Amino acid sequence: MNNNLITEKNNNSWDAIKEAHELSYNPEQLQEYYDKWSREYDLDVSNEKYSGPKFIADYLAKILENHFHLDAGKTNLKILDAGCGTGLVGVELQKKGFGKIDGFDLSQNMVEIAENTNAYNSLEGKCDMNRKIEAYQDNEYEIIVCCGVFTLGHVHSTALEELIRITKPGGLLVISTRKSYYDSSDYQELVDRLLVRGTIKLINSIMDGPYIAEEGAHYWAFLVA
Repeated sequence: MNNNLITEKNNNSWDAIKEAHELSYNPEQLQEYYDKWSREYDLDVSNEKYSGPKFIADYLAKILENHFHLDAGKTNLKILDAGCGTGLVGVELQKKGFGKIDGFDLSQNMVEIAENTNAYNSLEGKCDMNRKIEAYQDNEYEIIVCCGVFTLGHVHSTALEELIRITKPGGLLVISTRKSYYDSSDYQELVDRLLVRGTIKLINSIMDGPYIAEEGAHYWAFLVA
């Protein structure tokens, strides 16, 4: 009986994640969906073996060490967790020794849960990455981390340009793109244009890294010009 219950719960978790991917980039629907999902979100993604937050925090720490000779636990860099959700990434960043972490999300309810993690200095809700986020100034952060946002039905590839706007020149942008999103969007075309323009420089990428049970994700580290 226990195995059946676990299977049923995992199926429900998988369905919840899939339903979120079918919201067609509509911010009102996404906000409403995540507000309702917020209390069950952590359990559902855990059931589906969501490893993205830990992987991207480890990835950032390795990028800083290997390319900038910086120890994550000894830096005083200002970090923004873009699309922070319930704070899973913030918690992993805190474990790595990062201390100055801010975050934002489209869902106010998700942000309220993230606040309870005590991983963040400040949090903003109702922030839509598909448009200019007025709460943030140009060139505000040394590092922006964005995990689990560039996925089906959530943000257009142009959200990358909004994150670039908020990142300081010489700052670091570390992003995950779910494989199915990458394969079906114009993300790579936009990245190629930004690279040619010199807006960003690709420092490192990992293709098909760990992400969730169903599929992997690509991870990207960009230096902002």
